[in-house]
Amino acid sequence: MDCCAHNQGLAKIFGEDNARSELKLYWKKGLDKHARAIVESLNARGVQGATVLEVGAGLGGLHLELLKRGAARATDVDVSAAYLSAAQTVSDKLGLRDRVDYRLGDFARDAAAVPNSDVVILHRVVCCYPNMTQLVTAAAEHAGRLLALSFPRGAWYMRLGEKGMNFFMRLSGSGYRFYVHPPATILATASAAGMMLVEQKFSWPWQTVIFERA
Repeated sequence: MDCCAHNQGLAKIFGEDNARSELKLYWKKGLDKHARAIVESLNARGVQGATVLEVGAGLGGLHLELLKRGAARATDVDVSAAYLSAAQTVSDKLGLRDRVDYRLGDFARDAAAVPNSDVVILHRVVCCYPNMTQLVTAAAEHAGRLLALSFPRGAWYMRLGEKGMNFFMRLSGSGYRFYVHPPATILATASAAGMMLVEQKFSWPWQTVIFERA
């Protein structure tokens, strides 16, 4: 899959309409249970004074929560201009805008231009990228201390859903594809980049893992 075509399809799906809809839900309910669990796991390992990098942050709720809990600064890298704009609206309203650096781009390809951080987060991002190895390796190499990933469980029903969703995407002419990368390969990729698995949770349909720098 051509990453450029995929990113164009991704930016179209996660466009202004979805951003507005998700923004309304965020102000009403806040983070969902999966995102809250990641925040709690990272906070338990210490985020005071830390720098945070969140890739594909959506509205930025995770890194904003960590800033509230003592993290120093955050970087938000997203391929969707609509979500990046919505994320800035959220940080403005919360009074945290001056502590976040917003960057539009494909992190896996542009990683060299993004500074390393103490904490790196990819929540529901691995499933949106064709080259898992490139993405996870870049994320792990940027993590000075902690790396948090969430991705679909490798169950048969998720693989079936992957085929169904991608069939629909092809019919609609979208370049976007959904990926159920093998969880064991994801874990091995992060480990090969010097990270050590310290926590693993399952919350349907997601698998969430926390790594520390080995």
